[in-house]
Amino acid sequence: MFDFSSRFLPVLCALAVCASAAVDQCKPIGWATRSGRSSTAFEVTGGGNAAPITVKTFDDLQKYAKDSSPRVIYIDGTLGNGWSGTSGSRLNITASNKTIIGLKPGTLLKAPIHITNKASNIIVRNIVVQGPGSNADQAWDNLTIEGEAKNIWIDHCEFWDGQDGNADVVKGADNVTFTWCIFGYKKKSTHNLSNLIGSSDNEPVSEGKLNVTYMFNWWKAANQRKPRCRYGNVHVVNNLLTGDASITNGTDVLGVSAGHMCTVRTERNVFINESNPIYTGNANGTGVNETIDNIFTNCTGNTKGTGSSFTPPYDYTGFMLQASEVEAAVKAGAGANLESPTACDAMPPVSSSSVIPQSSSSVEKKAEKAYQAEKGTINGGVVESSNIGFNGEGYVNFDKGGDFTIPVKVDAAGLYKFDIDFSNGSGESRSLTISVGESRVEQAFDATVGWTTWETVSVNLNLAAGENTVKFATLDGKDGPNIDQFDVTLVKAADSSGQGLGLAMNSAALALARNFRVSLYNTNGLLVRKIEVAPARIGDMPWITRSLPAGVYVMRVQAPGVDRRSFVVVK
Repeated sequence: MFDFSSRFLPVLCALAVCASAAVDQCKPIGWATRSGRSSTAFEVTGGGNAAPITVKTFDDLQKYAKDSSPRVIYIDGTLGNGWSGTSGSRLNITASNKTIIGLKPGTLLKAPIHITNKASNIIVRNIVVQGPGSNADQAWDNLTIEGEAKNIWIDHCEFWDGQDGNADVVKGADNVTFTWCIFGYKKKSTHNLSNLIGSSDNEPVSEGKLNVTYMFNWWKAANQRKPRCRYGNVHVVNNLLTGDASITNGTDVLGVSAGHMCTVRTERNVFINESNPIYTGNANGTGVNETIDNIFTNCTGNTKGTGSSFTPPYDYTGFMLQASEVEAAVKAGAGANLESPTACDAMPPVSSSSVIPQSSSSVEKKAEKAYQAEKGTINGGVVESSNIGFNGEGYVNFDKGGDFTIPVKVDAAGLYKFDIDFSNGSGESRSLTISVGESRVEQAFDATVGWTTWETVSVNLNLAAGENTVKFATLDGKDGPNIDQFDVTLVKAADSSGQGLGLAMNSAALALARNFRVSLYNTNGLLVRKIEVAPARIGDMPWITRSLPAGVYVMRVQAPGVDRRSFVVVK
């Protein structure tokens, strides 16, 4: 059995960081990209194409953050004079269409950020806000979003030691996304409370609002509110939450908490050394927290969710990590670590024919294969041609419980590899059984970026000499992927007894694979490069990313019996 994770993945990790540093260096995700609690898209552009202004004084920063013009503002150096309680420097963003970015990694703002006054279309990135340490008195949060502000993207920021809290969304604010941020405490206190959504059970201005997404963030040594919510539909996905007894010992430590009229979807997160990672004590009979595929390591207290949550109206499954990949990715990528605010603005031209233009209209069409699914006999399904990128006359779209059969003729009995082209834009894995006589496999078809993205999986089946009837069938009355076409290739001929084929499956299939197929996607889900890699070049991987702009990419490596994804950073 070929162990891809132990033999190939360390090579990737040695040559490029095997983790992520940004969802997409230019585009937000999550609730920030929607209007209200609907599926209607909202384009978060901040200051858009306004010429960047570099500010070196807090007064200039405040002036441009409050004026009526769209602004792209770069912060150069440490600005602000600090604060305590409700006195001192405070950055008030009270006008719409603003982008505020730290010019360099670790840009420090000695002032909390206040987004209010119905401000919308705001981007804040690459900034560190270091608070003076928490206390039980009323004080400014490191970040407060309120006053019906909406469509806010907070990306690659750090919020440390907030007095009242680290980053709150309250009082009618809506459509907020946090990505690649750190919410942490370095100083021990009983009031190390991090992220509050909704400030009161009696906050009618927030009903139907406070919709917030947290993705790829890191909560470090916070006592509570990771987050703690009221009213909103809150999506907590692919985050890392870590405890630290030297800071939290002797205090009540509570994790994700759904309070009054709040519905939380807690999905594929990692909790390490956390007490009560899923806290239900604030539910008030109306809070819901659905937990999906999380990892709990050395945790005490409750880990069980309550009820069913909501289906996010935005796409995120194309770049969502498995829970097992979250810790490394977040530790490598979270924080105010962006080298340049413009690193992703353009894809430079590359002459290699292996590069696919980064455009939603660019659809790769695979080479023609010997067997077209639409030529089979369909029982529960239809032939369609609306999703471009297929070969032949169309593809098979299964009904729930459907199947199709197709004749396959080979000269010799043996074990054969089937390379099957499919698409699955459903957002979740779908499975089929593929069978020939007594030979049968059950194969999962992972979600693809969309229905016009065609991928390939490989399975192995025993075929008899002559004509065989191959059946593709959905499982348990469920739906299936779309199937376009497939090839068959002899892996191992049957011996005189016709036995032993199944035992040869993995090693023989791998031996047949002269190349690994490497696909690179940006983390907005678009395919940007596809290359065949000879095994001899596995130790020379950086050339695959040559000429790509700085940023993070999802790398998928495929060969018979191998299908692995990882994150790589191009610096």
